[in-house]
Amino acid sequence: MTQTTQLLKVSNLSVGYAKRKVIDNLTLAPFQPGTLTALVGPNAAGKSTLLRGLAGLQRATGAIHLGDLDLLRLQLPEYSRHVGYMPQSLPQRVALTVYEAMLSALRTSHGSSSSADARQIALATLERLGIADLAMRGLDELSGGQRQLASLAQAIARRPSVLLLDEPTSALDLAHQHRVMSAVQELGRERGTITIVVLHDIALAARWCERILVLSPRGLAADAEPKIAITPDTLASVYGVQARVEHCSRGFVQVMVDGIVCDRGI
Repeated sequence: MTQTTQLLKVSNLSVGYAKRKVIDNLTLAPFQPGTLTALVGPNAAGKSTLLRGLAGLQRATGAIHLGDLDLLRLQLPEYSRHVGYMPQSLPQRVALTVYEAMLSALRTSHGSSSSADARQIALATLERLGIADLAMRGLDELSGGQRQLASLAQAIARRPSVLLLDEPTSALDLAHQHRVMSAVQELGRERGTITIVVLHDIALAARWCERILVLSPRGLAADAEPKIAITPDTLASVYGVQARVEHCSRGFVQVMVDGIVCDRGI
């Protein structure tokens, strides 16, 4: 299996809309191959906008380099060969089975050289995520969580160098949340994929991700490993909550919220 070996570098990146910048002049430490990074923060902090900018789907200026490749200079079809993206909102009505959607996704990528290869990759990916039993089900017949898993399978099967996932666990039960994060982590390490995932569950992010970016409406509040990025001071300043940050017997970060620092409304 071919592994990604290039670094992803983000420099002076601004992302937004015609009249408003949401992300302004953001520079990040390089993303290493095979790593899983969480992007967390309160509502309206710009997490999804940043992810769409990294995916080439939102107006962006600055520089995004994958190795020596300047991604922002590429047309979207070529960009998408290097960077995979799973959106937060999924299409509601698609007249394909899960298996057909997998094959369609693979046809647009360079991950398979023949129909036989595509079929093998599709079935192996569905099996990896524990949804092989859904292969012949129509996408429009699935529950929200099942559709989320099917969409994730498509993104993973294309084997991009960079994989961007916007809240891939939001519709999943507890067991499936951890199964998905485990599979994403394992596949990333096997393939050298640089994976960046938007999550609202800080404990889930700290459990599975080596690096956490904490985004606030004022900009980047933290960028470090979980035990450094997630602190009571950061949670107070970014989320407006009074919280304790402790570690379980296995060393994983646990967050316990005791109260609200300030009422920011909803």
